[in-house]
Amino acid sequence: MPCPLPAGFLACLLLLANSLNAYQLNLRGITRHSHRLLPRAGPIALNNSADISYHADIVLGGQSFQVLIDTGSSDLWVAGNVQQSNDTTLDSTIYYAIGKVEGDIRTAHLELGDYLVENQAFIQVPPSSTNPDGTGILGLGPSSGSFILSALPSTTGAPVLDRLFLQDPSTPNYFTILLGRNLDPSSFFNGTITIGSVLPEYNQITATPKIPIILMSEVDSHNQHFQARLDENGIIGPDGKPIPLGSAISEGEDGRATAVLDCGFSLPQIPRTVADSIYGRFKDAEFMTVKGIGGVWAVPCQIEVNVTFIFGGQKYPMHPLDMTLDPEVLNLKDMTNSNGVPVCIGSFQPFTYDRGGEPTYDLILGMAFMRNVYTLFDYGDFISATNASSSSTNDPYLQMYSITNISEAHQDFVKVRLGGIDTTDQQGLLDNPVKNSRSNTTYYVIAAVAVIAAIVVISFLIICTRKRRQRMKKEGARE
Repeated sequence: MPCPLPAGFLACLLLLANSLNAYQLNLRGITRHSHRLLPRAGPIALNNSADISYHADIVLGGQSFQVLIDTGSSDLWVAGNVQQSNDTTLDSTIYYAIGKVEGDIRTAHLELGDYLVENQAFIQVPPSSTNPDGTGILGLGPSSGSFILSALPSTTGAPVLDRLFLQDPSTPNYFTILLGRNLDPSSFFNGTITIGSVLPEYNQITATPKIPIILMSEVDSHNQHFQARLDENGIIGPDGKPIPLGSAISEGEDGRATAVLDCGFSLPQIPRTVADSIYGRFKDAEFMTVKGIGGVWAVPCQIEVNVTFIFGGQKYPMHPLDMTLDPEVLNLKDMTNSNGVPVCIGSFQPFTYDRGGEPTYDLILGMAFMRNVYTLFDYGDFISATNASSSSTNDPYLQMYSITNISEAHQDFVKVRLGGIDTTDQQGLLDNPVKNSRSNTTYYVIAAVAVIAAIVVISFLIICTRKRRQRMKKEGARE
């Protein structure tokens, strides 16, 4: 089965172990006598780990886990030993574009906020340095991409959201996601998920355009994601002009680009040409390869980058704090370009992996994008084939409500990055993207030099030792 999108790639590889220990939220499931979906169940609070990952607390088999929420995959897996669980005698492997997890398929009682599911299927993964004990991923994507359901094709094998919707057919088959911004000086919150309802303060979302989710063919149904088409000229760059963006998809409609909404991606993934158009025209901008992250544009941290996306005729401006990332968040201190200028990382990153010869999407709009919209994901007929009432379902769709006020976002940027002194009118844009690049080097030059020096020293010592032994042998032979 082809790979789903890599869930929380940056979060899992760089910060998962540390961030889960640093950011704790004491949300625990509430025991109920009924096992049906509760119509009045409240929102599910999220933990925001430095804008790099968002986690929910769950109780599985009576044990607590913090799981990264991920709309780019479908299955639940946890690292650890869930003692109060049942063995299905099956095992499975979840393949991501980069990496995989594997383990036994088990079932256990699941508590997600106020929601309860009996015998929820999950994969039990042995703990490791990459996947510490007590962590995991909660996939919220369409069930057609579920590896567990493929191995256990029954209601028991269905993903978490499918199970919840199937428990109470009267509940609308949608969920919403609101992601907070860690350093937002105007409106700080961590994040929230709702199931079958919307947050009262953002109920305007139900009046926004319904953006159809592009359905994969039956052959490619396992690659189904929450993907929709951007409008024509659907990305407005820092100069206020559309960024040229065709589609690499052979079945694309009118050449419009297809975007996947995936809250498991810390850094949105976009074509290199688009990244060049966004970041490459700022003074002192430089493309470089950062260890553990890959190729990124780096720009001075005081540069305000403004970009807008357009879906369904609606404009969704990006908060400038989401367009560049402070490298200290990734434990990269004193990061500079080749001229010694301190820089931040461009959050919208050129693709770091191969999408294959026939890609089904053109860009992935991850956390940095989704912090700017309140998003409703309507499952429609994505509910697994075990749904007896599937004839009453509709086509799946997205709705997005913009939560970024351009004027307020500008003031936020001035406070956080410029110390309250607005100098953005001095930044300007170059006529063409800069040519300077460190795409074939790694940011940690000092570390690389140190490693090389160590190798040289060790090699020198080995050579000296060998010569000394040879000399001693010769002297012994003479005697």
